[in-house]
Amino acid sequence: MANASATPHTGEYDRWLFYTTFTLVGLGLLMIFSATVQSSNGLLYLKRQILFVILGTILMVAASRFPYRFWKKLALPLMGITLFFVILTIIPGVGHKIKGATRWIRIGGFSLQPTEFLKIALVILMAASLSKKGERVREFSIGVLPHLILMGFIATLVIFQPDFGTVVILCAVTGIMMFSAGTKLTHLAGLLLVAILILSAAVGTRGYRMERLKSFMDPWAVEKNGGYQVTRSLMAYGSGGITGKGLSNSELKLKHLPECHTDFIFPILGEELGLIGVLSALGLYVLLLARGFIAAMRCDNMFGSLLAVGLCSVIGLQIIVNLSVTMGILPPTGLTLPLMSYGGSSLLCTMLSIGIVLNVARETDHVR
Repeated sequence: MANASATPHTGEYDRWLFYTTFTLVGLGLLMIFSATVQSSNGLLYLKRQILFVILGTILMVAASRFPYRFWKKLALPLMGITLFFVILTIIPGVGHKIKGATRWIRIGGFSLQPTEFLKIALVILMAASLSKKGERVREFSIGVLPHLILMGFIATLVIFQPDFGTVVILCAVTGIMMFSAGTKLTHLAGLLLVAILILSAAVGTRGYRMERLKSFMDPWAVEKNGGYQVTRSLMAYGSGGITGKGLSNSELKLKHLPECHTDFIFPILGEELGLIGVLSALGLYVLLLARGFIAAMRCDNMFGSLLAVGLCSVIGLQIIVNLSVTMGILPPTGLTLPLMSYGGSSLLCTMLSIGIVLNVARETDHVR
């Protein structure tokens, strides 16, 4: 990595990252249209998602032109603001409850999910903190303990919503960023063990989490009690074959696969576009993440490099978790598929994150 004090060079946008983002967004709009056009709400979801795409595009372009170094100065205020809104969600009468979880705040006719913005705030704060510590990040009391305390506080708040999937993502991203900054592997191994024990205890204390775990172990055995969504998702993938049934010809979306426009949008793609469509979409995601991590590796500034690594890790982990859930590899978590699932908070934050990575890629002498 080059000298952090080197003068930044403003180059061209990473066109591959830019165009891949909008290809995935366009594919998402197509699948949301297909999944909801025959529902009672008609084109409502599509119209709202188009509005989110417009707002997300504005955010992404603005972030791509905003020098990433300034995010370092905003790290603490952003974390304070996002934590304030997360706390609001767990206050009775303020947080908006959907299916037993109070993860949202109603603003007009829309719902805001503060934990989506919390992911970005955590990455910025972690990047600022780790880059400031330099070589001392290898000391447990300097490079590990403060971040462990911060993560413990944040995880406690998010668990109260409850949002177990987001806690897993935040913990994993924290570990990835600490590893990238040079934290000792022995320290990280100890943290991983502690995290596994805590997460295991959290699963055992909630009955619905145990039911989700059972549905993951054998969804067909509990098809009518927790495994219904996963079994229908697997049926959608299987029935698509190589080429699929054709756009808008999904049968399982017709009241057979719940949340097919949000968490389970990818099985509908698999049913309608087949294995070819699935592999094409996965290829786009791989290209998106590859360009992001390349920008991180080539960045001549530790903060910028960690920032890109963290934001790409959030997106990548959420892709992996969502697809693993729909394929029965992981228990259901409620995490959406970045850029494709219906949802304003998720789309806005993902496009904002990509805008920041675009700026990291732009302000380096090497990316073309």
